[in-house]
Amino acid sequence: MRPRTSGTHVCVIGYGAAGRLHQRLLSDLGFDVSVVDPAPGAPTGAVPVFDRVGQAAAHRPVDVWSVCSPTATHVAAVADVLTVDPAARLLVEKPLCRTWEIPELTSLLDRHPDARLVVMDQYRHSQAMAMLRTLRRELAPRHALRAVRVGFGKDRRADIAAGRFVDHDYGVFGYEWLHMLALVRGALPAATYDSYMGTSPEACALRVATDPELTSTAAHEQTVADTVDIELYSTIVGPDPSGQVAEPAWFDLPDTAGESRQRRVEVLAGPVRFGLDLDPVTLPRGTRLPRNTHRLAVEGPGLRREWLIHDSPLDNALRWSVAALLSPAGPPGLDLRGVARIGLLAETAHPAPRPPSVRT
Repeated sequence: MRPRTSGTHVCVIGYGAAGRLHQRLLSDLGFDVSVVDPAPGAPTGAVPVFDRVGQAAAHRPVDVWSVCSPTATHVAAVADVLTVDPAARLLVEKPLCRTWEIPELTSLLDRHPDARLVVMDQYRHSQAMAMLRTLRRELAPRHALRAVRVGFGKDRRADIAAGRFVDHDYGVFGYEWLHMLALVRGALPAATYDSYMGTSPEACALRVATDPELTSTAAHEQTVADTVDIELYSTIVGPDPSGQVAEPAWFDLPDTAGESRQRRVEVLAGPVRFGLDLDPVTLPRGTRLPRNTHRLAVEGPGLRREWLIHDSPLDNALRWSVAALLSPAGPPGLDLRGVARIGLLAETAHPAPRPPSVRT
């Protein structure tokens, strides 16, 4: 599904890290892009910049609004857009909202039945993950799925010290967990994923590294759904320096020179192991592969193969999202289970009273 680009006006709300990335990629894809952000540092020159959404809408009709402001402002931003554009097409970065804001957001959308909204869910559109699924069907057709493991790690301490990427609402679950859930969803049969999402966090083996300032910094969840072992692991401080959560053996990847990010998917089907390392990827001797290059390896009895895949899930997701929003059929319904789940996990790991929504 490819959207028309030339002449399609996308207005990016918020010009932080996500907003700058959306603005650059959407411009590269051929969309006409403007920005709403009153703060200094917004783009100048060819990109029109406005202080408020009303100014952007008055300047020129907006085909798609891309909400890239901080998560705590998403509901307010959506409400502001719907005030000036009741039939708006909205693309919202993840997380869509804070868990306790779900009723407010759904009520807001119910009051604007002509509006459409999709969530930026880039790893739902990973071609590398699609290739893993295809190879599992071809190379292990008679073997039952035994395990799905997904791990995302990054040492964010320098960013956190500078006041960037600090999530006091969800802790570690607010950074990469929704991306990992998207990959788990891509690896599991639909019914098994539904079964997994229906499990209570209390029924899982969940270890969390708590932190008095950052809420939590690492987490490892283990559970079983329909006989499939499911594991998710994430850290925002590198290998947990507190020792509260050990890095699982399957996530012990080679260090990438100058890069702390690691993104790993492992799928076991009978005796066959499928391992997907998502960008950034480093070869055994330390060579960093080009950006958006992923490595997929398969090992089993008499079987050892490897592929390098060039793919940008973010580009794929932007194209799909705009096309879905502008298509006559519209996008599929919202799936809010992921937002609800990370809220439950955060609450289970670190119970605390939640503040009221930014809107009443």
